[in-house]
Amino acid sequence: MTGLMLSLVFFGACKKSRKNDLDHIDCSKINSVYSSNVKPIIDKNCLSSGCHNSGSTNGDFTTYAGVKAKVDNGSFDNRVIQQKNMPLSNELSMDDLKKIKCWLNSGAANN
Repeated sequence: MTGLMLSLVFFGACKKSRKNDLDHIDCSKINSVYSSNVKPIIDKNCLSSGCHNSGSTNGDFTTYAGVKAKVDNGSFDNRVIQQKNMPLSNELSMDDLKKIKCWLNSGAANN
């Protein structure tokens, strides 16, 4: 039982540490342009799975407007950055997460 508790504390600390990495990043050193850095991440991870294709009730990420709608209501940041439960494949690298976080921090422009 004690081993189980230690494992839970250890893994909880690791997960928290990963979140803190995103809270304290220097976005001046990260290229986070939507068209060249963020959209390819979305296309690869959100469209290829069929979850956010055109007409999807989950949100249509085939256009900037569709992504921006989820950004504006807070669900994009919540699901991708805070909870890290999107994409379902959970295949975003820390580098990808930093690009997305910096793009969100800079106002999520269509640039």
